[in-house]
Amino acid sequence: MEESKEQGNKYEDEQQREGNQHEEKKNWLEWTVFGISLLLVLAILGYLGYQTYTRKPSTPDLIVQSWPDPTNNSPNRYHIQLKNKGGTTAETVIIELALMKGGKEVEKAQLQIDFAPQESKREGWVGFRSNPGEADTLISRVVSYKKP
Repeated sequence: MEESKEQGNKYEDEQQREGNQHEEKKNWLEWTVFGISLLLVLAILGYLGYQTYTRKPSTPDLIVQSWPDPTNNSPNRYHIQLKNKGGTTAETVIIELALMKGGKEVEKAQLQIDFAPQESKREGWVGFRSNPGEADTLISRVVSYKKP
């Protein structure tokens, strides 16, 4: 019985030694992948740290662009694009479009965009009852927004 225990212990010792020998040998591919991964992680952390250090908070800078985008079902439709060039998110942005003829306002339309993150574009459409082609001017502006 004792001999079998000793043989079992010898066998386990041999297995551990062989296992240790195999664990110590690293393939060149493993080292290459490890090195590349380490460089990528350090580069990302460095970039994020730099961005955090150099970023200056600023208010939202909202730009509204609009152009006609008629369809068969909605011939008086306008496409609106909102760009936030600022350094902060704008929330609940209300955009107003007004048709002007002879210096008087003919019709108004509003569009609400709930969330405009920094450096983003948001799109929407508004429809007018009257034909925008009959108006002299289309005025678009941001009426209001909130900072979250």
